[in-house]
Amino acid sequence: MGTAAAAGAMSAGLPLKNFSCHHCKKPMKLGEPAVYAERAGYDKLWHPACFVCCTCKELLVDMIYFWKKDSMYCGRHYGDSEKPRCAGCDELIFSNEYTQAEGQNWHLKHFCCFDCDCVLAGETYVMEKDKPVCQPCYMNSYAVKCSSCQKPVEPEAQRVSYGEHHWHAEPDCFRCSGCTKCLMGQRFMAVKNFLFCSVECKKRIIN
Repeated sequence: MGTAAAAGAMSAGLPLKNFSCHHCKKPMKLGEPAVYAERAGYDKLWHPACFVCCTCKELLVDMIYFWKKDSMYCGRHYGDSEKPRCAGCDELIFSNEYTQAEGQNWHLKHFCCFDCDCVLAGETYVMEKDKPVCQPCYMNSYAVKCSSCQKPVEPEAQRVSYGEHHWHAEPDCFRCSGCTKCLMGQRFMAVKNFLFCSVECKKRIIN
């Protein structure tokens, strides 16, 4: 449980020893304000400005603090040291079942598509502008269209991009608009949404 710290002043009644701030390690002078924390032990003192959470540096004087492994925590970051926190709702996860994605932890029901709210745990998803979206929503709203077949390019599909134009990296799509020669791994020229293997083929389509 958390405990509130007590503030006072260095007193001449303290045992004769050299006290220093547990945080900044600077000497505590007789008569200056000092903070002690019962859970940390009475042999430790802090300057009021030094009595802060070790993670977020929030000032904890007259607030509930938590002491763990020789470190001071605010309530939020003590909780984070004990349980994972859901990136969706910002609450601690007490269930043994949760998912990890994009370097964060999530309640199973909170890792969902940003567009349609379907649960994404165990499903294929795509990050779009730092937001997870399911594959159907990605295909409907975000996928680029192949300049050859005009169909959306699947997120896992290989593609070739040139400027604002995109093609499936397949022989049926990435090919010369004049002679239909496959251009994968070949030199090409792009004019608008057309691909050509040579000037001669370009002249067949564009004068």
